[in-house]
Amino acid sequence: MKRTMQGLIMSSILMVSAINIASAALPEPQDPQIVANMSFEQRLQMSKDLREQFKQATPEERRDYRQKLHAKFKALSPEERKALREKMHVQWKALSPEQKKELRDSRKAMIAAMTPEERAEMKKEREEWMKEHPHEKEHWNKPMTN
Repeated sequence: MKRTMQGLIMSSILMVSAINIASAALPEPQDPQIVANMSFEQRLQMSKDLREQFKQATPEERRDYRQKLHAKFKALSPEERKALREKMHVQWKALSPEQKKELRDSRKAMIAAMTPEERAEMKKEREEWMKEHPHEKEHWNKPMTN
């Protein structure tokens, strides 16, 4: 009887731990300037880890993550955003075609894992952002090419 109770308690603890791990919230978004200073390999690994966490997160957790990320970008001054954008473009141009493909595929996989409602919401968020920043719209709509 005592062993059975211990077994039930232990299995309950393991079950609660597993549920907590599986439903762990997404991490805080990284500061955009820190991400810009990461190497290609570091950013790729970070995106892979984040994609795995996104798969297990709820749509609400993913929405909260995006809102926090947007807030971090909004906290930057216009000059900092411009410098960051230029730095990222320089880094993009320095990547090999294979690295660019790997990054594109990683982004596409993250979007594909979202629900259709989330994708529509992201599209709406982007359109609203473009209305707020009409001077940057043309720049962001240009494809990042070699």
